[in-house]
Amino acid sequence: MNIVQLNTGLFPDAQTVIAALRQATATHRVDVVDIRRLDLQERDWDGVIAAILAADLVVST
Repeated sequence: MNIVQLNTGLFPDAQTVIAALRQATATHRVDVVDIRRLDLQERDWDGVIAAILAADLVVST
């Protein structure tokens, strides 16, 4: 399964979800995208959208 983890900074219990996703990397592909960065350019957002579209599951943390 292809999983995309979007680091948004919106969830107070994100560390629990991140820990669970780290364990999933043994059997699933987990891509981590940090969208909290203030310096993201248009091409960076294009990459985020491409990752989301290619994912089987998107998790926000």
